Amino acid sequence: MPNNYLSKWKNEKKLIGISKKTKLSVIDQNSLTNRLMSKRNHGFNVNVIKQESKLFNKSMYCNLPYKIKGIGIYRKVVLTTNYYPKIEAYTFMLSKHISGKERFIKILGDRSLGTYILNANRFKKRNTIYRKINNMIHRISIYKYQHKKIYVNEIFPDTIQLEKISYLNARGKFTK
Repeated sequence: MPNNYLSKWKNEKKLIGISKKTKLSVIDQNSLTNRLMSKRNHGFNVNVIKQESKLFNKSMYCNLPYKIKGIGIYRKVVLTTNYYPKIEAYTFMLSKHISGKERFIKILGDRSLGTYILNANRFKKRNTIYRKINNMIHRISIYKYQHKKIYVNEIFPDTIQLEKISYLNARGKFTK
């Protein structure tokens, strides 16, 4: 199994000019939903802005910079809590890959994709790209299970600082 820490470091090198806590919050490999819900009285909420079946086009390319061809489910949500700033998330999955548990993506409504579909036993994060645009940080990831792929872009403000996070917690599955 190849060691890919060097490629992760090269991707993270693009996060120049932000604080250590913000960088750790963005590179965190653990579930964002679980991290946001970890505080007491968190008030976690998923606000669905748009969810539709559509052809992948150039307007979506700025949020998901992969060459994807086909019709799929496109979802835009805003994650809010009482303690952290709002986080936008864009998701795209090709319709031909929607089977099994993934068919629930169509009826998730105001529930988190990470909680119901991106289960650690099935989908694994394969590739992550970081981009800093103005005062926002984009974490663009591909989750893969067998031949199925889900493309996710999470947009963080450059002031986000999640609590109780260290390099070990950010790099692996060490959360409580």
